[in-house]
Amino acid sequence: MAHLQDFPAKHCFTVAAVLVHEHKVLLIKHKKLGIWLAPGGHVEGDELPHKAAEREFWEETGVKVTAVDTAPTVPSDVAENLPHPFLTNLHWVSRENYEARVNGGDRSEATQRNWGNGCEQHLCFLYLVKPQGSVAFHQNLEETAGIGWFSAEEIKTLETPSDVKGELLLAIQLDKKLKEQ
Repeated sequence: MAHLQDFPAKHCFTVAAVLVHEHKVLLIKHKKLGIWLAPGGHVEGDELPHKAAEREFWEETGVKVTAVDTAPTVPSDVAENLPHPFLTNLHWVSRENYEARVNGGDRSEATQRNWGNGCEQHLCFLYLVKPQGSVAFHQNLEETAGIGWFSAEEIKTLETPSDVKGELLLAIQLDKKLKEQ
């Protein structure tokens, strides 16, 4: 008998971008999930992750940003140093899809939980970003149910998972540390 741990989950590469401005973070309320998150989404085809983070942020907020490098780099004659994510995580988006696939069961529309791309897990790269100009935002009504700036104190009471709160609070601390250097 096969065990679930013997079958790798189908993972998709995703990104999230955290913009800290005046000690607040710009967040969107995810329309499908109903929780507050940093803007983000899937990395497309041959897209580099930091460029996907910049694109997703623009699409969801209307604010142009650039990924910030959060780790030391070594000069190279043969390679280009790219911005490092400040955090990477792997999380389930549809354990139901995974179990249905592994067990040879039906992956009906109801079972797929509206994740039409078939992702079972997201491998997410979280980037700290800085604005390229104005931080005036607009809400993408197709993908979001809200948008706004949140302080560290407000993040602690947000309708979002505790690990997301931790990621956002870490981004605020990291932004402060980078600005002090």
